[in-house]
Parts: sequence; C-alpha cells; structure tokens
Amino acid sequence: MSAEPAASAPRRRGWGSIARRVDPFLDPMIGLVAAGLSLASLLTVDMDTVDPRLHDPDLLAAVATVLAAGSLAWRRKRPALSYGVFVAGAFVVSGSFHYIGLLSLLMLFSLYSLATHGSRKEGLAGLGVGIACFAVLGLGGVPDLRTKDVLLAVALLVATWAVAEALRSRRELQRDHVRAAVTEERLRIARELHDVVAHSMSLIAVQAGVGAHVIRTDPAAAEQSLDVIADTSRRALEQTRSMLGMLREELEDGTRPPTQGLDDLPALVADVRAAGLEVELARSGSAPPELDAAVSLAAYRIVQESLTNVIKHSAASAASVSVAVTGRDVQIEVSDPGPARVAGRSAPSGHGLVGLDERARLVGGSLEYGAHGDGFRVRAALPVGA
Repeated sequence: MSAEPAASAPRRRGWGSIARRVDPFLDPMIGLVAAGLSLASLLTVDMDTVDPRLHDPDLLAAVATVLAAGSLAWRRKRPALSYGVFVAGAFVVSGSFHYIGLLSLLMLFSLYSLATHGSRKEGLAGLGVGIACFAVLGLGGVPDLRTKDVLLAVALLVATWAVAEALRSRRELQRDHVRAAVTEERLRIARELHDVVAHSMSLIAVQAGVGAHVIRTDPAAAEQSLDVIADTSRRALEQTRSMLGMLREELEDGTRPPTQGLDDLPALVADVRAAGLEVELARSGSAPPELDAAVSLAAYRIVQESLTNVIKHSAASAASVSVAVTGRDVQIEVSDPGPARVAGRSAPSGHGLVGLDERARLVGGSLEYGAHGDGFRVRAALPVGA
C-alpha cells in the first residue's frame, strides 16, 4: 500500500480544521469587502464616461450601496433576507439614477447564494424578483439600462440560477448516496454482530444447561462445559472488539485483522461439536485465488448461522455440512434430521435467516431454506467473485 494517501491524510485533516475555524468569519469578510469595493466603485467612477444622465453620488446612494453589498455577510445563514436587502438596495441605487457599479455583478452572487442555501421555492422566487426589477428599471428609463442591457442581465440571472440549481441537485444526490451507504453499513454491522453474538450465546446457553445438569453427578463434564463457555465468550469478545476497532479506524493502514472465511470452517465445526452437536463436515475443491473475501466470509456466516439454528431450534443430535468449491461458485448445504424442538420451524424467526438471505444476495448469490423431512435444510450458491 502506498504511503502517499496516509501522508496526505494529516494534511487534509489540517486543512479541514483550518477551514472550520475560518468558516464563521468568511461571510462577514465577504460582506465587508463587497461593501467597501462597491462604495469605492460608486465614488470613484467618472459618471460622464458611463452616462452623463447619471446623478453624482449622494448619501442615499452611498447608504443603499453599503447595505446592499453588506447583506452578503449573512448570505448563508439568512439567504432570503440577504437577497431581499440586496435587491432593495440595488433597486434604490439604480432607480434614483445613480451608478450601480459592482452591485450588478454581486447580485448574481447573491442570487447564487439564495438558490444554493435557501429552498427551491426561494431560489425560484428570487430569480423572478430579479428579472422583474431589471424589467421595471429598464422601462423606467434608467440611463445605463438599455434594452440590450436588460436582456443581458436577465440572461445572466437565469444562467446563475441554473448553475446553482444544478449544484444543489448534485449535492442532494451525494447526500442520498451517503445516506444509502450509511444504511448499508448499519445493516452490515447488524449482520456481523448478530452472527457473532447469536452463535456464541447459543453455544454458551447449551453448555450452561449441560453444566447445570451434571454438576453434581459428573464434575468433569461440568468443568468441560465451563471451559467451552469461557473459550466461546473470550472469542466472541475478541471478534466484537475487532469489529468495533475496524469501525473506529480512520485510515486503512493494512493492519486490519483478517475476517473469517472458508478456511475457518473446521474450527467452527469443532466449537459446535464441543457444544454437543455432532457435525459432519464434507468439503470438496479448494478455494481459487480469485475467491472474493466477501464471498468467503458470507459462506462462513451461512454455515455458522445454520448450525446455530440447529442448536437453538432442533432436537437433533447431529448435523451435516457440505461445502463444494468450483471454479465458478461455492455450493453450501447445511441440514439436520430433526425433529424440530418448536413448531413452525420452517418460518424464519428473528433476523438470522433473513440476514443470511441478504448476505447471499449482496455477493450475487442465492439462498433457500425450509423443511427437509423432519428436519431443516439451508442451501446456498455463491459466485466466486462478489
């Protein structure tokens, strides 16, 4: 793994921290600079070179110019109010036959801020108000607003609104993608926690029952049950901590602990056998190099949850697991001869079987389950590449 992303990450965090500190002062500085430049434009431009009919600057024009440009100081916090003050100030300046100067350009920025930080209705209303103002000023005979100037101004307003609307739509789409990713990540975490906790708790519950039953008649067997409980709970804690540790990671530095997969099935079967369920594991074929890690993990979880269901819901003392790996897919079958410990075994209860179906579909595979004679069977087919 290249060290460049890891080296650039602290710089990104540094720039992000600086940006967060500067952000509260950014708009006030924009308003202050805009007011200063607009006032300077009003006071320093020779009106005769623009249009001799324009009036010389006076107090009304200066105050209206400063208020209009200064309203950009709250363009994000109060976009509608900011735009309203801006348009009112610019209308007063231009309508009193004074030079509008930079306000004509800053109005585009104000509309952009309204369209991106306000609601869609506010942005559309702002566009309409801006067009109406230019139309009224043009019809009112403002010296520096000829017909072509009005048409150009209207075209620029529409273009600015369109750009802002496109950026808004893109931002909303990105938020939708983020929300979808967060939802998917929550489901993934829920599946992982369910599989780890449910399997471990089932083994612990069985061993606790066995230990309590034989503690007076067979202390050695009770001690063995306690050993299984201790070992199972310790490994469950380790897996839970591993998952939580991966959630807290900010950088992928190559130290992430490996997840379970097909190679861990013998250890899983040994654990279940220690819980008192005789499991026969039949494997054929070897995992190809292109076997996706997500497929391998899904296969492991399917076997794990299926055996957990046998322990929880079946009165059977044995179960069989068959895993066949080919160049194209991984075929899995877990079954028990039954009978069911409770009625309605074929209907999925809880999130276990539903979670397995989701796992299989997420990697492009399929899963089916249901009654098999007096027992229960789970079959899955997972492609080698997720």
